[in-house]
Amino acid sequence: MTTPAVEPKAPSPLRGEGSGERGVVRVATARGSALDNRVFRSLLLVLAGVPIAAVYLWQALILPLAFGAYLGDFQESYMRAARRLAVNSDPYDLCRTMGCLEPTGPQYVMPPPLAWLLQPLISVDSHAITIGAVLVLNASLFFFIFCALRALKVADWQLATLLVLVAISFEPVIGNIDEGQVNLLLLALSGIWLWGWVGARWWGGLAMGAAVAVKMIQAPVGLLILWARRWSMLAAAIVAGLGLWLLAAPQYLFEYLFSVFPTISAGTGLYENHSPGGTITRFLQPDTFLGVARGSPTTARVMTAVIAVAAVAITFFVLRSPATARSGRALEAAAVVAVTPLVTSYSWGTHLVLLLLPILILVAWGVRRRDWTVLALVAAGYLLIGPGHNRMQTLLVSGYSDLLVLRLMAELGVIGVLAIWTASLLAVRRERAIAVGESAFTRV
Repeated sequence: MTTPAVEPKAPSPLRGEGSGERGVVRVATARGSALDNRVFRSLLLVLAGVPIAAVYLWQALILPLAFGAYLGDFQESYMRAARRLAVNSDPYDLCRTMGCLEPTGPQYVMPPPLAWLLQPLISVDSHAITIGAVLVLNASLFFFIFCALRALKVADWQLATLLVLVAISFEPVIGNIDEGQVNLLLLALSGIWLWGWVGARWWGGLAMGAAVAVKMIQAPVGLLILWARRWSMLAAAIVAGLGLWLLAAPQYLFEYLFSVFPTISAGTGLYENHSPGGTITRFLQPDTFLGVARGSPTTARVMTAVIAVAAVAITFFVLRSPATARSGRALEAAAVVAVTPLVTSYSWGTHLVLLLLPILILVAWGVRRRDWTVLALVAAGYLLIGPGHNRMQTLLVSGYSDLLVLRLMAELGVIGVLAIWTASLLAVRRERAIAVGESAFTRV
């Protein structure tokens, strides 16, 4: 009696056979790719990682710590507001005398908590404060990376190394350290929220509530929490946010909410604004590009509001119903964080460091699924926001006089934001399609 021949079973594209990490999806192809070879991938990571790590260490740590640094926003705005609070003076005084039409300069334009929390440092030596601020900002970045890796369950060292390199080479990171801005601390809080979000844990709301209390730029994330009916997380966010507001110099909260915030929310056409509102303002009022004229005309504000509503509507139309799997919840978070720069009336270059959350999620998902379209869109956005915008600034500072070229290059950041948002929506749709296919396969 002969035994019938058994055909070798092909690797399932849904199970990740042959991958270096559990759950990594590999698409079977007739001919293998060089990237399928782990030794080759390791060589690429080493060749790219050594110079990237060296540049980061030099710019983010060695240069500011060994040779000194002047953290403009931290010292001129944050610490000045802290000193004002310490003597019971209004931290928003410059908004009345100089105006707060643009979120830049020595005027303090954030809620009171940050200035309130910095009061113990007003008598500390400025050099020591600079060292401490640089170390805290660097620690915040790596704490975010740690949270993201845990949330995404990245166990393979190659994927983990890739995500670290993507994060430390993102151009807005160095910009935040140079200026001493609080955005990297907000990024760390976003990492805690992401970890809690994908794991369906309520405590993620505490981090998001605290982040919004410090800077309102992440407020649209609350729509995702509300939409998914995560009531315990929403309650935690409200308690943390309102608690911090009521604790930290509440006597100035009314002024911020009804005077400062509406003014800066009006928008600006300055070249640094990477939101659709900035593009519209630059088109309708060209003098705002270099700051000759300030603010934003009424027509631009209305159009910006319409675009914001449309972007949110499209995002939640694609999301449709809350995901149940970790990967689906991570992509939900990526989509809503990615749409935030399109919703706000201004998105400074340094603010875009918060896009590292969707970038890392999409890179991890794209590598696992071998989805080159999503990865290409993320790479395009990454390059346009980073080297693209940096090149425009270099030309501007060097005295380059072709205003048309500079005007066009100023929109590279907006296009980059759109690319990352598009990638997140595409990934959500494809993840839902894969989930449906797996469900149908299981039933059969």
